[in-house]
Order: sequence, then C-alpha cells, then structure tokens
Amino acid sequence: MLASPSDRSVRATFEDSGYTLCVLMGKRCAREAAEAAERYLRSTVGAYLREQSERARSGGAARRGPPTAKRRTPAGRQSPSGAA
Repeated sequence: MLASPSDRSVRATFEDSGYTLCVLMGKRCAREAAEAAERYLRSTVGAYLREQSERARSGGAARRGPPTAKRRTPAGRQSPSGAA
C-alpha cells in the first residue's frame, strides 16, 4: 500500500485484508484487530481466550438497543412491557 498508494487494486486488497482481520478477530476497527492479532500471536491459545473472557467481564460498553421504555408497537401505542 505504501509503495503505490494510487493503485486502486492494491488499495482494495489492503482494505479487504483489514476487513477480514476485523471479522476474524471480532473487532470493530482495523487497529484494534491488528492489536488483537498481535496479542494472539504472542500468547498461547489458552492464555488468549482467558484474556478475552476477562476483558468481557471487566465492563466496557455493551452493544444495546434503544431504551425499552421508548419502544412502540406497530400501531404507534406504547406497549405495557415497553417491548414491541
């Protein structure tokens, strides 16, 4: 990529590789995926999996939907339980 930044096929291959690494490592951006891959390669599989489970327990932002109190039914009325 650095040798020929204007070459579209090189750029497409670079972006495809970054996307694939994100998918494989379960990360949202290429930088995080590259760091996770480096950690994985430096450690044993067992140590890496323990680290990942510790990270999941340590907090962090969980992916969530909109607040349940604001959800509405298809008819536009608010449902009693808050869920649609």
